[in-house]
Amino acid sequence: MRCFPSRLARFVALSSVCSTLFLACGPDGGTPFAPESLPGQTRALAATGHKAFRVMTYNVRGPLDTGVRAWPNRKAAVLQRILANNADIVGVQEAQAPSGGPSIPADLIAGLTGADKPYGVHNPGGGSPKLIFFKKSRFEIAAEVGGGNEPLVNPYASSATCFSHAEGKKISWVGLRDLTSGQVYFVANTHFAYAAECSLGRLKEAEQMAAFLATKPAGLPVIAMGDFNADAQGQSTPGESTIEDLETGARLFRTARFDGVTGVDDATFNNAWHGSTSTKYNRLDYIFHNGGALTSSAPSIDRTESGGLTPSDHYPMLATLRPAIFAAGSTLSPTPSGTSTGTQLFFADVTGDGCADRITWNYAAGEGETWVAKSKCDGGFAAAVKNTGATSGVATTRFFFADVTGDGCADKVLWRPNLGDGEVRIYPAKCDGTFGDRVAVTHAASTSDATRFFFADITGDGCADLVRWNPTQKSGAFDTFVSKCNGTVSFGAAVTSTTGANTSAGTRVYFADVDGDAKADRILWNPDQEGGRTRVYRSTGAGAFALLFLHEAGTSGVDTSRFYFADVDGDGKADKVFWRPGFREGRMQIYPSTGSNFAGSPVMDNTGFSNSENTGFFFADIDGRDGADKVYWNPNNYDGDTKVFRALAP
Repeated sequence: MRCFPSRLARFVALSSVCSTLFLACGPDGGTPFAPESLPGQTRALAATGHKAFRVMTYNVRGPLDTGVRAWPNRKAAVLQRILANNADIVGVQEAQAPSGGPSIPADLIAGLTGADKPYGVHNPGGGSPKLIFFKKSRFEIAAEVGGGNEPLVNPYASSATCFSHAEGKKISWVGLRDLTSGQVYFVANTHFAYAAECSLGRLKEAEQMAAFLATKPAGLPVIAMGDFNADAQGQSTPGESTIEDLETGARLFRTARFDGVTGVDDATFNNAWHGSTSTKYNRLDYIFHNGGALTSSAPSIDRTESGGLTPSDHYPMLATLRPAIFAAGSTLSPTPSGTSTGTQLFFADVTGDGCADRITWNYAAGEGETWVAKSKCDGGFAAAVKNTGATSGVATTRFFFADVTGDGCADKVLWRPNLGDGEVRIYPAKCDGTFGDRVAVTHAASTSDATRFFFADITGDGCADLVRWNPTQKSGAFDTFVSKCNGTVSFGAAVTSTTGANTSAGTRVYFADVDGDAKADRILWNPDQEGGRTRVYRSTGAGAFALLFLHEAGTSGVDTSRFYFADVDGDGKADKVFWRPGFREGRMQIYPSTGSNFAGSPVMDNTGFSNSENTGFFFADIDGRDGADKVYWNPNNYDGDTKVFRALAP
């Protein structure tokens, strides 16, 4: 039986990649830390109702200056920044209206709203209202939610210096309905106490705001923004936990995370506003959302100047809010030998039902047998069943699972350089979780422990082909043995590809269908080559490849970085996933494929994050809904059980 549906062809390539990725990027120790985002929350896996929109937060600076920095002289530039960025929702701070002076809120409202202007406005009133503007073509105020002002606590005595810095602070809030989807959002805008010495005020404000956002939105998706006068990464307020407390207390997620201490590219406060040359950069402005089926991408900071001066002492900060890639809730399943760092996991559809099953192997457990846990097609797995035969108690043995015969069921592959003169041994799947008798592929044999094998559908016929690569042989060229796809284990002669040949043992090789033509492309990454960029070579046929692109974003020169390539959004093209323990606090960055490249800006994934090098991630279609689901496993967490975060692909 030959089976060629496009979904199956994509799945074969992805499951082959998943079964080889662990060997290249398996757990290698580290301190466990893998909290599940939004613990206990469950969601339906139907369409989320979210459609991408752009959000902007901007402290426009009150009327405190004279000369060129006086509000009348920079009003036009402030309005221009708002209009030029064209965000769908804009929150502004310091829109003050002092008696006898220029009215910033009146000027902003006049410049942005009205019959011939693009925005509507929620104006909560007050001396310094936290205005919330929204595109009239995209949003309207949801009358059933309304809007208002929530006063924030001032913990200081009236005689204290910080009293005036914390006085009159509020949270402006409003319900906005997306006219394109019907989804209603709870949007909050605030400004916390300023001055480094007034951290108590900010901590109390964060505590109150967290409690407010945990209850007031009544289950609506939350977008919170503002000038929080605290730097989560330490220059302006070292050791202060304002941002972290707000995130934890209200289950919020930042739209932008970065490594290390705040630098010039991450700052949202303009040090040079009054001519300072200080290099103590500060990130004070944030946009948050509360996760679930919502996430973010494309954060940016607008540093545009007008007449040699930025329009405010803060830069506008922007981010795109968009549907999440993975559901927040996870499915937890017991895993044989799951608490052992010697256990290896593989995910492939060995039963032919379109849902990837879980296979585990530990050379030091039992007789070195493999265990198959059939997918329930809902994110969970049935109890694992031990396979007899094709066992190995040798640590250097490598297993793979891929459909080389074309019957829709992934076959079992075993190879060890000193076993049977290095032949590749394949055990055809019986499509019930067990495997048949061994078939030796001797013409693809290798006795070198530097050899790497991969199984992926290079030709697009629905059968996984065999690729052999050894950086120390044939000048690093790749040999492809094309499956004859005739229902038996049978491969053609080697087809050698010198395009993209690589002689470095430090090069990581992956296969996945990046351009969506049902043929697995070859992807290379080496932290010491091409500036850490990933290189994609398009499969042009039976073993031939041509350079498609080098991805400029998502680069890494750090050896502990891990890349995964799988179709996580269900559009038929494999996306790029980047993760490194500790990088962006353990969050994954997803670069969707456009077919001819990966996106230039990543989608933030806040599910199942981890800072532990001992964590293994895998991507395969566990539930059969298209779109590769994410599997988290750490032998030191959750009793070694695997957790599946289901893809929210439409």
